[in-house]
Amino acid sequence: MACGVFRSALKHLRLTRRYPNVRLTYLPAVLHTRPPKLEKYLLRKVALAEEKGERIICLYGDCFPEINEFCQLHGIVKIPGANCYEMLLGTERFKQLMDETAGTYFLEKELLLNFNDYCIKPLELYDEEMRKYCFEHYQKLLYVRQPTDPNLISQAADLAEFLELTLTIRDADYSHLERSLIEVV
Repeated sequence: MACGVFRSALKHLRLTRRYPNVRLTYLPAVLHTRPPKLEKYLLRKVALAEEKGERIICLYGDCFPEINEFCQLHGIVKIPGANCYEMLLGTERFKQLMDETAGTYFLEKELLLNFNDYCIKPLELYDEEMRKYCFEHYQKLLYVRQPTDPNLISQAADLAEFLELTLTIRDADYSHLERSLIEVV
């Protein structure tokens, strides 16, 4: 079970070709905006997989409180990583980027394409005061680009300008994710 954010990565890694018995289930990325809803949705999917006697691997970061305990309770193997950015970049690279600029706001294709619905509208970021309140501690917008992403540089630049942040683009490195998945599959 994976967040929809990982669809491109898992397709690129050809996991189902390597392991024909693996069945991928993607949950909508928008569920991150409502952690209790994400937990309930995941619980329903887990129940269906358990009915079929399937072993479950969870490809999520710490996307709702106590997700690690949830996975332990249900015998689910969780891929290590605090968030999708760490998983897409690799732990060492992610930490290095965080150390470079502590005030880094990360985003990937899903968040970039849906920033208006996920952030601007609910947080009322068109209001300058709200935008300042939410982003005053950020200095940089870092777009984690995946190999199958369409050209979103212009859109990322527009968003960085809107948020008054500098834009940095880093390409995803699936080697860390691939190793983690191979270990548990």
